[in-house]
Amino acid sequence: MIIEIGKKIKALRVQKGMTQEELAAKLNMSSQAISKWENKVTMPDIQILPNLSVILGVTIDELFALTDDLHLERIENMISNEHFISKDDFNYAEQFLKERLNDEKRQSQCLTLLAELHIHRSDEHRELASHYAKDALILDPNKKRNHNALRDAENGVIFDWNFSNHHKLIEYYKHFVPNHPAYWRGYVWLMNYLIADGRCAEAKEILERLNQIRPGYLYQLYGGLICKEDSNLPQALALWEQMTERYPHEWLAWSSRGNCMAKLCRYDEAIEYYSKGYELQPNPKYTDSLEAISHIYEIQGKYDKAIEKLQEIIALLEKDWKITEGKTVDFYKGEIENLKIMLNKQTLPKKMA
Repeated sequence: MIIEIGKKIKALRVQKGMTQEELAAKLNMSSQAISKWENKVTMPDIQILPNLSVILGVTIDELFALTDDLHLERIENMISNEHFISKDDFNYAEQFLKERLNDEKRQSQCLTLLAELHIHRSDEHRELASHYAKDALILDPNKKRNHNALRDAENGVIFDWNFSNHHKLIEYYKHFVPNHPAYWRGYVWLMNYLIADGRCAEAKEILERLNQIRPGYLYQLYGGLICKEDSNLPQALALWEQMTERYPHEWLAWSSRGNCMAKLCRYDEAIEYYSKGYELQPNPKYTDSLEAISHIYEIQGKYDKAIEKLQEIIALLEKDWKITEGKTVDFYKGEIENLKIMLNKQTLPKKMA
């Protein structure tokens, strides 16, 4: 999409006999910005499109002249890369997706993007809600409503079973699985919710059915999770060890064992298994294991090591995924800055001494 728009702007500019500097002056911006558009680096901001279209002598629709597939690509990139989506961009994306719901070819994709678009907006609001709740707690730390607001904004823990159980999702997947018996992930989703609610007998039945259609490391992984929930930790540990012995070259088996150890606060073992899983992973590698190790170091107060892992993630995103900017990179850079503050606080007493 960026390529098509950049080519269109350049062609119209040249047709009008304008240099990049002249177009930039009319838009009250730098010529470097025009160059980035035409060299397929960035796109024009939505707010300047009316002026740009007038200067180039075309309508906004003619300027973009995007196919439906390019519109969908634009919306997907917006959701993936933008930390905050402007009101205009959100409305454009929502309207476009709703208008294409009658297109059988694109209906599924449009519904998925509508869900992700609204989740993105929900995440934006939760981030703001968390900020306001924390400020409220500074002013009134003893007010229960402020703690409730922070919990809800951050998807915190609710001990009350009446609010924290997953019976509605369990019922949904109990109907989903028989209708899609060959889709193995459906069984996994169902087991996740059953185990979280302590419904181990039901989870065991689902695990046996899963193993019939997809035998592999998941049998030991979920068998161990069920044993742990059933208060049989020694058997759980034995199953997880068996998992990596039987599937020594399966990176997900090692990373999953790392997850299990992290949840038991056996952090050194977790780092070992996460690292092994990351090492076995084919390229392009995912960032999950590195991020998990960073979290462990942060919990342990090893902020310098946590920063190193986040810097490794940023380098990985550039090397394997060609991602150098946007929401994801900004998030990790923000986490690094926060950890540097913690590291300075940690080292300050030593420096003063």
